[in-house]
Amino acid sequence: MSSKKPVKKTLTKQSGQSRPVDIRFASYGLLGALSILLYYYCKSFDFIQDDSFITFRYVKNFTEGNGLVFNIAERVEGYTCFLWVMLLSGVRKLGFDFVSASQTIGFIFSALTLLCTFLISSRIFPKGKDALYNLVFSLIAVVLVAANGSFAYWTVSGMETAMFGFLVTLAVYMYLKELKLGSALPLSSIAFLLASMTRPEGNLIFAVTALHKLIITFRKPPPEGSTRMQMLFSKSNLYWLLIYLIPAVIFMIWRYSYYGYLLPNTFYAKTGSSAEYFKAGFVYFWEFTKSYGGYGVLTLLTLLTLRNKERLYDFLYLVLLFFVFCAYVIFVGGDVLRPNRFFVPLMPVFFILVQEGLSELLGIFDKKKAFALGALIGAAFAIGFSYYTYTNEFDQIKRYSVLEKGLVEKMKITGTWLKNKQQQAGRPLVVAATTIGSVSYYSEVFLIDMLGLTDKEIAHNPKPIPEISSSEVGWRERNYNVDYVLQRKPDLIYFSTGLKPSAYAERGLFTSDEFMKYYYPYYLTIKELNFSEIMYKRKSDEEVKNAPVLPPNPNYKKSFVNIYNQAMNTSKDKAKSQEAIDLFNQALAIGPPGWGTPYQMIGEVYMQLKDNNKALESYSKAVETDDYNVLAHYYLYKASIVKKDSVSAKLHYDKIVKYAPDLVQ
Repeated sequence: MSSKKPVKKTLTKQSGQSRPVDIRFASYGLLGALSILLYYYCKSFDFIQDDSFITFRYVKNFTEGNGLVFNIAERVEGYTCFLWVMLLSGVRKLGFDFVSASQTIGFIFSALTLLCTFLISSRIFPKGKDALYNLVFSLIAVVLVAANGSFAYWTVSGMETAMFGFLVTLAVYMYLKELKLGSALPLSSIAFLLASMTRPEGNLIFAVTALHKLIITFRKPPPEGSTRMQMLFSKSNLYWLLIYLIPAVIFMIWRYSYYGYLLPNTFYAKTGSSAEYFKAGFVYFWEFTKSYGGYGVLTLLTLLTLRNKERLYDFLYLVLLFFVFCAYVIFVGGDVLRPNRFFVPLMPVFFILVQEGLSELLGIFDKKKAFALGALIGAAFAIGFSYYTYTNEFDQIKRYSVLEKGLVEKMKITGTWLKNKQQQAGRPLVVAATTIGSVSYYSEVFLIDMLGLTDKEIAHNPKPIPEISSSEVGWRERNYNVDYVLQRKPDLIYFSTGLKPSAYAERGLFTSDEFMKYYYPYYLTIKELNFSEIMYKRKSDEEVKNAPVLPPNPNYKKSFVNIYNQAMNTSKDKAKSQEAIDLFNQALAIGPPGWGTPYQMIGEVYMQLKDNNKALESYSKAVETDDYNVLAHYYLYKASIVKKDSVSAKLHYDKIVKYAPDLVQ
């Protein structure tokens, strides 16, 4: 590679004679303006992702001397962002509110990512044609990144995405700079190392970089008296490799000794090799390509960079990075968190390739020296495509942030309630849940993650139930272990959708005799907050022992829970009331004995239809089938008050107070 620095082009200003004006002033001025625009774009998403609170719980436990653990005394690496945890721990130790600071730090990293994107564009790929053209094609990628809704969303999410994206972009810049100019100390290795310690995918980025280094080493003819193998194992290459590998190996040894596995627990919990994962991964990739790749047109445009013979191997590196990473995302099944979280760290690389591909496409203007027209087309593309993506996605991404903010607020209230209950009980409460972020952070209970993200047994020894796992339920987390969860005897089980079993793990519980025997829906209200919630509460052994033994249902099928879920979804549509009732009856026909909730739900459908007599008849069936059906007792209590039947009213009220006192307190 040439060691000559590119000549900086200048704009000229007439004042008697031409005077050069360094375009860096214009470049950095526009870069600053884009950073300000990004700041206000980020502020429009005023939220913190619920999953961030998983990390925050690790930070809290670590800084309070309990170790890097989710549940105290249980070593599970339920995070994928070691360096982010360390950074936030340092912030907390300094006395700052590290939860809100995570957003500020995220923005700083994203602003630095814009800077690195600009440096790659302007210093690694200068056009050397015309000052205005060079200015425009140094900023197109920056504009596209700054205007990207997914980039802004994850910047303020409280997660490590912005930090990882910055470190990857910095490492790419430093690596390409070292290839171009040489370096006594391969600083890119340090940046790659920091990226890998922020997220495991950093190891893949480094592996692709090592492959590229191998390619460019073997493409050169060896100096006289040496071989290609000697070139490969030169001092500079060995330094570059060892600066990364030695600390990385030490970190892996620590991880294995502390947690017992070489990869974070979340990797084992979330990934698989079935066709469902590949399908989900491809859909995830296509959603990104559709939104930001112009339905594949811009993705193909990136390949035009490989026509540039002068910088072929630089562009080959970026192409390898992006497409290998895409293959990885498809292989692991994409991500459960929207929008486009996995692709955000590689967006600068992608948009630089788009920028440079467009420049190659506009090469037709070179011969005519029509650089001003090329710059105009480039600027129009950057502004037009940014406006298109902004208007096309803003409302949807805003909805994501509003929903996430509502979820966190709901989980915070529930978590605070659980914390108070734990204090009242005078012992640690054990809670099983499928959405574990802010509820675990604010409750401080011992929490079993039924999806296995923070639980070794579920992640490494899942026990899927064929009748459940063969269905498509809209959840990507397919690992669960019903027997293990129930062996832990959680005091409460908290479903993500309240009463309705939605996730595979939640549906699986309904197929267990022990769950149906020991757990019942527990309702709570906090009147001053106008808040209500449902959990499944464990009965005492004495209560279960004294319960009547019912004969098994000869028509029982585990698939009843899927019909039950469908019925609950259908019941939301008033126009499909009879269809919902029929589905609830189908679930009852093949469901377990002593299951009264479908009768309660049928009663609620009749209430919507204002058929009070049939509604009360269904509520009565519900409590006859299952005396622990608190909500049916509540409706019957209200009906008894209206009828001035004080005896029945007291009977039902006493049952409510006995089974779910938090409903009426």
